[in-house]
Parts: sequence; C-alpha cells; structure tokens
Amino acid sequence: MALVTGTPLGNVDSSEEIYLEGAPYIYYQDTTAAPLYNPDANGYYWGLSGTTAYPAYELGCPVGVTLTENLTINDVLCDNIGVKSTIQQRNYLEFTFTVQQFFPLANLAAPLKGSAVTTDAVNHTETMGLGTINQNKFYMLYCPKVYDTDVGDYIVIHLHRAQFVDAWTLNTPLGNPWQLTGVKLRAYADSTKPETQKFGVILRSDASVI
Repeated sequence: MALVTGTPLGNVDSSEEIYLEGAPYIYYQDTTAAPLYNPDANGYYWGLSGTTAYPAYELGCPVGVTLTENLTINDVLCDNIGVKSTIQQRNYLEFTFTVQQFFPLANLAAPLKGSAVTTDAVNHTETMGLGTINQNKFYMLYCPKVYDTDVGDYIVIHLHRAQFVDAWTLNTPLGNPWQLTGVKLRAYADSTKPETQKFGVILRSDASVI
C-alpha cells in the first residue's frame, strides 16, 4: 500500500538513476550568426553552426564551471495575514569558470575582452590588443555534455544573448598550468525569442527513455 511505503497515490514520475559527472564543453559564437536550430521542430532556438565570418570558439580545459541566476524577489505581504506569496523576476543567468587552454589566441579574445586577433603567416605570430572594451558584443553560449557515450545521450545548455563581464585574473604558477580565472558570461533576456525561452534553453536527448 502507498501509506506503508510513503509513496504518493496517483500518477508519480519517478526519478531516473542517472548521475551527471564532469563539466560540459564550452563553445561561444557571435549573436550576429543565427543558431543552428532557428527554431527546431518544437519551436526552440539552440545550437551553433560556425561560419568563416562567425566561427564557433571552444574554451578548452575549463575548471570550476557553475551556472547560476540573478533574481529580484519581493514578498507579497498582507498586514492582516502575513506573507501570501513571492514575486520573482529573473534578471540574468551567469556562467562562471576558469580556462586552462590559451591557444589559439582568437578563442580567448572575447573572454579577455580584447581586440580581434591578427595572424601573420609570414612571421608566424598572433597578436591581440587590450584596449577599450566593446560594449556591443554579445554571444550565444553552447554547452553540451554527453552522459552515455555508448548511445550518445546528452544534455545541452544554450544561452541566447550573453556578454563576458567582470574582471579576469591570469595566474601563472610555477609547476602548474596557467589559469585564466574569473571568466564570467552573463546571459540577458533576448527580446527576439519567445517569452518562455528568452534567456536560454536546456535540452536533453535520450532515445532509451524519451
């Protein structure tokens, strides 16, 4: 009986015995390019498709990857009863992480808030300037994670309109890899997307259970 086990009556969606481990891969692309699915068959916008003009860049060997949200929260307070509800407004989402792969420099130009990289094939050099920050650059963020390599089941986090914000720090310790810490991508609302997905999309692909 349900009361003996504590199981609720009626329709119950049980949790699956699947545990995700490790960070996703991290890719970004200028929002001037359209997402790969624009939209997909179910009306969702996600994925990247790199072009010559707008490549998709990988941020390699990430450490300490976290995704969080910023909310404005105000209680609905009634003088005769107390708090009846809470009004919540999502302001933005934030991805933070540390990067340990530095080349090619073009992949780090956006996180460093630097200029476009000039490649000189004759002198075999890459050069990037650190000057005034361009306030008008926005990027799509695409973070896939395969959790069953035998059958290719995966989860994806896609953010529509993000900027690299906050100050970074370059750590250069002896005997350890260089680290670019404090990398932060802040995803704002995208007014061109439906209200239900104006910040981003989380997608799961798993043919065995869906």
